[in-house]
Amino acid sequence: MSIRERLLGISELNIERMFITIRSSQYDDYIRVLNSFVEDYPKCEAELKSALEQKDYLSYSSRLVAIRDMLIEIHASELAVECQKQINGLVSFKHEKIEAHMNYLLSMLTILSIDIQMAVYRDEGEYEEAPPAEVTNDPDSQKRSILAVDDDAFSLDALKNALKGAEYKLTGVNSGAAALKFLQNNDPDLFILDIEMPDMDGYELARNIRACGKKAPIIFLTGNATKEYVLKAFKAGAADFIVKPVIQKQVLDRIGKFI
Repeated sequence: MSIRERLLGISELNIERMFITIRSSQYDDYIRVLNSFVEDYPKCEAELKSALEQKDYLSYSSRLVAIRDMLIEIHASELAVECQKQINGLVSFKHEKIEAHMNYLLSMLTILSIDIQMAVYRDEGEYEEAPPAEVTNDPDSQKRSILAVDDDAFSLDALKNALKGAEYKLTGVNSGAAALKFLQNNDPDLFILDIEMPDMDGYELARNIRACGKKAPIIFLTGNATKEYVLKAFKAGAADFIVKPVIQKQVLDRIGKFI
């Protein structure tokens, strides 16, 4: 799959019409704009959070405007509209509602940045795409098994709630050591690993999982979209990402790619 095809698969980017007539030089320019978004977003995110924490709504609004303009430039029009809604609502929303809207928006922006990086890194051969799990007709195997590892009990509960009613069997443990012990007698169809954990972080756990001979896809839980952070996750074996705080649709969409 080419980088164009992968970019077309990112639902937040409205680029179908543009890609029909785009020239080679324009395509190169667009890739540079995408890379600029990836580079600039973490700083914008930090500034937005800082302004809201200080209740500096003027600075908060100006940062939203900057992010909105970045989104327009990369043709992420629906997210740009979400930014504008927040800008318009600042005069009437209470602080708690503004914060809730910001967290939702940042979750969507973070996964967009990561998706763009996934498209680029795959194209540059930084890592291989994980294949979907094999389909079986065995009725006892209809519920695919997932091992989730996170030292934060709230995050594990959020994942369980997101998967409620879905045809998955989720086992949650709170450490890398507990995960490796579980793997002595179990072979999950998918792993969901938090990255920032004490004693054994997600990168190290992913390497240990592969050393055990387990080949199921690994999805990392993260809230960090910096290039260094994402590339390190790729090199540790990431097949995909779920962004914290988790959103049910995103969880189901990401898991559904593999099992």
